[in-house]
Amino acid sequence: MKPAWLREAVEASGLPPPEDFPYDVTADALMRLRVRPVGLRDLSSEKVRQWLAQRGRTVEIGYHRAMHGCMVAWEGKGLVFFDRNDGPDEQRFTVAHELGHFFLDHLLPRKRALDFFGGGIQDVLDQKRPATREESLTSVLEGVPIGVQIHLMDRGPTGAVGTGVVARSEQRADRLALEWLAPSKLARQVMQDGPAETQEQRLGQHFGLPGHMAETYARILRREEGRSRFSIVSFLGEDAG
Repeated sequence: MKPAWLREAVEASGLPPPEDFPYDVTADALMRLRVRPVGLRDLSSEKVRQWLAQRGRTVEIGYHRAMHGCMVAWEGKGLVFFDRNDGPDEQRFTVAHELGHFFLDHLLPRKRALDFFGGGIQDVLDQKRPATREESLTSVLEGVPIGVQIHLMDRGPTGAVGTGVVARSEQRADRLALEWLAPSKLARQVMQDGPAETQEQRLGQHFGLPGHMAETYARILRREEGRSRFSIVSFLGEDAG
């Protein structure tokens, strides 16, 4: 069963369900969100910093490494960087992942702040005036970011994303990206339409997912399906009905 936060995020994003696969979310995102994709070869944090500096925006990035993608957001606008040297499946997922960060970690918290404080908080969010003590405390407690945000998608030793200990925001950006690119209802149908040992391969081929993300998605869907069965059988009982 799809988590409640994910259902709400998909609906709130306003992106239409895809009709053809593989699906590139970029065109729909450009029409509905104030975001711009930027492709650079051999993407790194230093290249992102230089690109921004050349256009008059000084941003300090505390990490210095190669990466698959990067999101930089401020004032309700975003830039989504991706590595042009990556294959088309990897690029497609990277853009969707960073758009997930833009939506979940920038636009939604910004909307929460505006709903809570009213329009007067906008100058604080955009760093045009300092926050009051109350505003600063609420920002911390409610997880509402102020100023420029940066999210980097690591390029690990194997190029894999989502392995090891992954922060909650990374997991959610992954999950939202996968739901955009491969809606879970359709993905489950693809998994069921064939032998279990080729589920990951069929997910990757049908939806154009990188191999490592097809494997991750298959695990997520099995886990979510397991939670659904647990909630009905284990909690209500075998004979409940």
